Amino acid sequence: MKTSQAGIDLIKKFEGCRLDAYKCPAGVWTIGYGHTAGVTAGQKISSAQAEAYLCADLEKYEKKVEKYEDRYRWTQNEFDAMVSFAYNLGSIDKLTANGTRSKTVIAEKILLYNKAGGKVLDWLTKRRQAERELFLAGKKENAQEAAGGAIREYSLSLDGNKAVSANFKVKEFRCKDGDDKILVDVDFVRGKLQLIRDHFDAPVIINSAYRTPEYNKKVKGAKASYHLQGRAFDIVVRGHTPQEVARYAQTLGIKGIIKYNGFVHVDSREKKYWARDDNGKGGSVGGF
Repeated sequence: MKTSQAGIDLIKKFEGCRLDAYKCPAGVWTIGYGHTAGVTAGQKISSAQAEAYLCADLEKYEKKVEKYEDRYRWTQNEFDAMVSFAYNLGSIDKLTANGTRSKTVIAEKILLYNKAGGKVLDWLTKRRQAERELFLAGKKENAQEAAGGAIREYSLSLDGNKAVSANFKVKEFRCKDGDDKILVDVDFVRGKLQLIRDHFDAPVIINSAYRTPEYNKKVKGAKASYHLQGRAFDIVVRGHTPQEVARYAQTLGIKGIIKYNGFVHVDSREKKYWARDDNGKGGSVGGF
């Protein structure tokens, strides 16, 4: 997951940009947008170098937030707020109590981190308030997702690295023609594909998920293919046969399962249809 422009803007606002090295309130030599690594007295940089430092620092602090992704499943707003916090204080370990606190408690505790040298600083208070406001905006994201049903529309360019579940990102479900629009049945990914990933404890490769009408026609897909709605997934589980995958999928109550020689098709249709396809031959089956 990457910091959005809103998160970057928040960091820039409170860090400010200084091209001459200076000592921050904690007595650390700093330059650019709060960059501290290797900074020395008298150092000067360009605006371009300040941006480069910012990008490098963001990657470092994004990793410190991403390590708790499985625990929290951050929304974009929550992720941005936590990256800003980590950028300022080094990590979110204490704030989250190493991942043991709830999001509600995190939102309460974040306001307490407004001191430097034991003194409350007005600009730190304002930063924590802004981060908390952004963090809580994540609740609205969750509410919108719930109201919108299982099918979510994403942008490959804007949301590609966003997590859909613990082990799947939006970009894995893109159409093979490179279209920016992506439709994903998020309930199916979280409730079925993630369980397949957990059960086999092995990577699940998505051969085909969402398809644009043009691409579906190109690959001679069914006119009413569930791929068109982001509700179908052709998968391979590394180290396991299609037979094994299909057999486990049926135990999850998945109603759409077609076992091919090299992969398994699963989808979220309402009416049960299980089948085998061996190089174009086969038909419906009662089980795998």
